[in-house]
Parts: sequence; C-alpha cells; structure tokens
Amino acid sequence: MALMGGFARIGSNEITILVNDAEKGSDIDPQEAQQTLEIAEANLSKAEGKRKTIEANLALRRARTRVEAINMISPEADLRQDNPSLKHFGSALRL
Repeated sequence: MALMGGFARIGSNEITILVNDAEKGSDIDPQEAQQTLEIAEANLSKAEGKRKTIEANLALRRARTRVEAINMISPEADLRQDNPSLKHFGSALRL
C-alpha cells in the first residue's frame, strides 16, 4: 500500500492512519511507476526556485513510494536494484 502524506496515531493495541491518498501496490503498473520515478528525478535536477524544487521533491517522494509499494508485493520485480536511491525510502506499507 502506498500512502501519500498524513500521519499515524498509535494507541492501546490500535493504529490509526490518516492519509491524503492511498494506492494498493497491486493497482500500480510497474513500468509506469518506474518511468514516473525517472521523470521525477530529472525534474528535480532541473528545478529552479524554491517553489519548483518543493513541487519536484513532492513528486519524487510520491514516485518513490509507488515503486516501493510494488516492491513489497512483488520482490521478483524489485525496482530498487535499478535505482539505489530507493533503498533509504520506506513510505510504503504492507497490509
């Protein structure tokens, strides 16, 4: 599950997660997700100005999260081997 923005509250044997958007890993097309990640990385490197840089960073985080969600459900299609920058990112959630 790819979770986009939000927060979690942990209480007595209960976790509440509130997010802006969520997407099942099985609903994400791996090739489209990888392509989107590559575009987001390129856009960040070309971003000029504070606002454009922030927007590019957000797009990159979303793209990384989607790829990570795919990798959690399909280890044989692990896209992290093609993109070592993903190994430090973990906003995907296994449910």
